[in-house]
Amino acid sequence: MAPINATTTSPASTVTATNNGRATINLVYSRARSTLSKPFIHHNKIVSASSSTLLSSSSWSSSSNSVKDSIPSVGFRLMSTASIDDDGKGPKAKLIIKTQEEEAAAAALTKSTTKIEKVKKNTKPYILDFGIPSLIPEWKKMFKPDILLTDISAGLTVGCIAVPLSLAIAVASGVPAEVGLVTAAVSGVAGGLLGGTTLAVTGPAAAISLLIVGAVNEHGLEALPFITLACGGLQLASGVTRLGVVTKLVPVSVIAGFTTGVGTLILTGQLPKAFGMSAPTGMNPIELIGFIGENAATINPSAAALAVGTSAAMFALPKLHKKIPSALLAVGGATLATHAFGLDVALIGSIPSGLEAFQFGMPTMPSLGSLPSLSATVLLIYAMTSVESLLSCTALDKMKKTSYKHNPDQELVGQGLANMGSAMFMGMPVTSVIARSSLNVRLNATTRLPAIVQAGFVFSSVVFFSDSIAMIPMPALSGVLITTGMGMLTPAEFKHCYAVQKSDVVPFITTIGGMITLGLAEGIAVGCVTAVLLNASNKFMKTSKSTDSATSGLMKMQYVETNAVQIIDPATTDKAHDSITPMTMMELPATTATDADPTVITFHDDKGQELVWGSTSTTPSVYQINGPINFISMFEIDSMMQRIQEEQEEAIAATTVDSSSATPAAVEETVGVADSISNPIILDMHGVTSLEFTGMEELVNRLVETERHPIQMINCNEAVISALQECDPNQQITRFSTLQQKLAGTTTATTTQ
Repeated sequence: MAPINATTTSPASTVTATNNGRATINLVYSRARSTLSKPFIHHNKIVSASSSTLLSSSSWSSSSNSVKDSIPSVGFRLMSTASIDDDGKGPKAKLIIKTQEEEAAAAALTKSTTKIEKVKKNTKPYILDFGIPSLIPEWKKMFKPDILLTDISAGLTVGCIAVPLSLAIAVASGVPAEVGLVTAAVSGVAGGLLGGTTLAVTGPAAAISLLIVGAVNEHGLEALPFITLACGGLQLASGVTRLGVVTKLVPVSVIAGFTTGVGTLILTGQLPKAFGMSAPTGMNPIELIGFIGENAATINPSAAALAVGTSAAMFALPKLHKKIPSALLAVGGATLATHAFGLDVALIGSIPSGLEAFQFGMPTMPSLGSLPSLSATVLLIYAMTSVESLLSCTALDKMKKTSYKHNPDQELVGQGLANMGSAMFMGMPVTSVIARSSLNVRLNATTRLPAIVQAGFVFSSVVFFSDSIAMIPMPALSGVLITTGMGMLTPAEFKHCYAVQKSDVVPFITTIGGMITLGLAEGIAVGCVTAVLLNASNKFMKTSKSTDSATSGLMKMQYVETNAVQIIDPATTDKAHDSITPMTMMELPATTATDADPTVITFHDDKGQELVWGSTSTTPSVYQINGPINFISMFEIDSMMQRIQEEQEEAIAATTVDSSSATPAAVEETVGVADSISNPIILDMHGVTSLEFTGMEELVNRLVETERHPIQMINCNEAVISALQECDPNQQITRFSTLQQKLAGTTTATTTQ
């Protein structure tokens, strides 16, 4: 039998009861704080009641589904629960009637319980369910009628970009053109549904194309599916075991250098093809430019015109409207011009038509003798695809916030499954691609549906338009790649790195130089070694005159958990000319939820901001950060965040709450636990000796992901504040410069609490 529902808007108003069965409804009223001495008998059936004295009642057998009854007078309220027999036949129905106060208490309990459940979910050691339970609400949102058309339109537009880019990247990767399309179609579904970012689009990436060229040249095209499968397996294992932090050990300055180096190599590598020339393999950019100069007489004017026209169109069309699929129109225009004027240029040629292009099968296992060299290739591609995906998702998260919180571990799960799926169809490695993802944002997409739609668009292009794709001129694809390469020459990541630490220009340049002269893997290795040496030397440098000698010699970041803050020593505030500002430790007052008059202490910094302490329910821990914050600090940052999660777990374990009961005591108890989770996270930055963008961004992102607010950084010097402007432009973290205790009777310019 269906339950009977009832609602009321105030303690003294009309109540509406809905009865979907044939039960007799009995509304029982009572005065607060009375007790019921015996059960209430109605129609010779026992009706149970609780915590009330029966003062008035009304009953009826429902002839309709909805009936109304008025509460007798002010001061009376509806009973919380009554059980009613269904005319003596069948099971009992339950009538639940709640007043406004009870509804508010239940809502508070639900909100706090949800918050606690989020913490429990985030502290699981492994993601053995691949994160699917947390993604189901995301999938349901894809079919909301009010956003369905917008998301489908966005997906079709992104698909128009994905087709020519996938073709061009496949050609640049040294694999057949159809491999790029099959890869984009298959991986786009898995990455879109299971990735860690709502609006990300997965597919072949230009930044990885040269790694794939090297793998194909060294191991052969037949080994590529195995390399893709192994790469995906490593990503999946990293995500499930929450080891995504390992992939972040590559400094962002090196990644920026890698991006610029790849852009340079793509740009120079496509110039001979754009001119209709066949250059020998293995040439570096300088040698390629020399080759073009020596063979200028053999340039094909038609090919050059198509390449230049395609590239110019891709630059110009977005200026007219940001949502124009410039790559599709540029390549389409070049194709029409080629066949309309009968231009003598190379074409893509025939590709498998229909479903023949999608060849499902297990990748062939390589010989044992080739495993050592294959392993090195797999590890390199795994590292770079993972880092590229995480950087893309971080950038995307800053472009547009969504209801689903960006999850790096979930992103690796999604990318791992996408790569494994690609391998099953003889595809190539993929990443989360920023160009298509950022277009998705600009098109006002809201859910994961556009990623699925664009994959379907690519699939349809292979199945239904393979003959048209075969007619695309190769110089047009070279024009697409030249435009892509030019866009990679000035990565945004380097601008952030340089703003935080000027010396990051050194690993950036050495990475580019190593890639051009030695090779991709060698260039990355040279850049990483340079970054390590550079950050090791920074231990001798101080970013602020307030840094003391106790922390200046630390080789890596350390954190100390305490309940005290460092403030300017009141006895030495007149010694501003000293090279080191004297600091003293001050213990925060220990307050609890039961304190009627907690001790309140007010601090202020030299910029006039106030920090009031003592008004929260419990005293939080202060984490003193000492030493350098850089990419080597990843594990220490991870350790500190685990400690913060442990604090949340301890707060939860201290109280067992029955979420099925909305009694005032249960509500107070549960909300108290949730409030303890919401206590501020305080980081004392006085001991920081040097900063690097990779480490600082990781620290900021991990703090924001805890969903505990406010987050406060105190004793921040100018270098820390400057770094926060790059890593936290939305100011989700409150920052304070050097603190001192505010004396009675003084005023400050602004107040932050």
